[in-house]
Amino acid sequence: MPKQSSGTGWGTHTDFPQDLTEKAVSRLGMLGLVSAAAHPLFHYCIRLVIPAEVLRTTPVHTTNVIAMWIAIVSGLAIYALTRIVRPSPGLTLDIGLIFEVVGAFCIGLIESHRAFAGHPADTGPGGIAFWITLFVLVVPNTLGKTALAAITSASMGPLTLIVAAYVDKQPLPAPFLFLVEALPNFFGAVIAIILSRYVYSLGKDVSKAREIGSYKLVELLGRGGMGEVWRAEHQFLARPAAIKLIPPEVLCGTDSNETTIVKRRFEREAQATAMLSSPHTIHLYDFGVGEDGAFYYVMELLHGVDLDTLVDKYGPVSAERVGHLIDQVCSSLEEAHQSGLVHRDIKPANIYTCRYGMEYDFIKVLDFGIVKSREDPTGQTKLTNEGDTSGTPGFMPPEVVLGDEVDARADIYAVGCVAYWLLTGKLVFEEDTYIATMLAHANKEPIPPSQRTEIEIPPQLEDLVMWCLEKDPQARPSSAGDIRRKISQYGLADSWTPERAEKWWRLHMPEKAAEAPAALRERVFQAHAEI
Repeated sequence: MPKQSSGTGWGTHTDFPQDLTEKAVSRLGMLGLVSAAAHPLFHYCIRLVIPAEVLRTTPVHTTNVIAMWIAIVSGLAIYALTRIVRPSPGLTLDIGLIFEVVGAFCIGLIESHRAFAGHPADTGPGGIAFWITLFVLVVPNTLGKTALAAITSASMGPLTLIVAAYVDKQPLPAPFLFLVEALPNFFGAVIAIILSRYVYSLGKDVSKAREIGSYKLVELLGRGGMGEVWRAEHQFLARPAAIKLIPPEVLCGTDSNETTIVKRRFEREAQATAMLSSPHTIHLYDFGVGEDGAFYYVMELLHGVDLDTLVDKYGPVSAERVGHLIDQVCSSLEEAHQSGLVHRDIKPANIYTCRYGMEYDFIKVLDFGIVKSREDPTGQTKLTNEGDTSGTPGFMPPEVVLGDEVDARADIYAVGCVAYWLLTGKLVFEEDTYIATMLAHANKEPIPPSQRTEIEIPPQLEDLVMWCLEKDPQARPSSAGDIRRKISQYGLADSWTPERAEKWWRLHMPEKAAEAPAALRERVFQAHAEI
């Protein structure tokens, strides 16, 4: 399947990064709005400062009024196109080139009266030359399209002289005035064409720099302590993906020991994740090192929301839904624990609920970045700096705080903290500082979740949560499988049916509910179009 050629047709901008293209579309909309406001502002405000006796002898040119209204209508139309209609970014930028020509026509009409009798010839650059140069900086496009629009815009100077002569019933200016009007504009067009070559080439260089293996980085989804996550597209397959990477500037720290730790953590996250096959563990597609030295791995792109955002945005979750979500989290952890792996950073931000195929509220566990293997000697698995503690304070088990040996039951404690968060919208311990929070996990007894929420919590579910939150690891459930069996035994998730899940998603997150199939259809269509 050949790669789609770039810039050869209208609406195609595949060599220009998507996020930069979208920003150019946004700038185009603002330029349209500014143009629509500037023309009437200049037209009327200038007349306010002209003395009354001069104003009485100064005619209002019909061409100025026509230009003002064309500018207002076209500017507002471009703004509406970018904010309301929203066609593809490439097509929008191409329509923007038509707006460039229309804008040049309006400026030409306003300036046309300078060439008629009673006005000295003005040999300096006018508004059209400035408009052409400004446009290429605000709205980049391919060299060919920019050249066509710039030359057409430059020709609006002589054209508007003819239009103005007809509208204002004036004789045509002398032939040399057509040349005087045209030359500065065509010089501006040449400058715009030269600038376009560099501006667009810079965008293509950025796009090329964002290619990792067979994937192109499209949109930055987020940043964290371990690096960045990007939405990516495979250059040949109709499969979107997410790429996690650590940029070279993060890897190349001044402390060589710290750099080694970061690299080994990243390698182990990829290797550990690749070993797991649970459908509730994020799937890994590829792993490697980019040409710039950045570590990366490619994983499936999820269409959903993490549990941290879910509660922040929609409030505490019903008890039966909590049972449904926690059951799936434990399904992922059960396989990991049986493989000898401990996640050690289970928290709401690392758990995604998704639209996955035709299923709703499908859980994916992410970020095995500080995973620990119980089969490794202590010296080989301690990938934190001296004195550091791995994990997140709000979900940190007491044994981690106290520096004791960590096993799978540390994840069980964190699962209890996640369930507590889902049920109440609050952390188990909400102290003023990180240190105080960590010490509370080690020393304080948690308040039962039913006392901190108005949601009805079945006693069996509350007992299960409190069981997970036991200070002594020996007193907790011995495995994630134990939690799943309790959820099944008491039917804690039975009433959260697929129909209820779909109804909730379509009501609260309709864009996510339809995103996965729509994105797949679009990619498949593009793939077939490129064959």
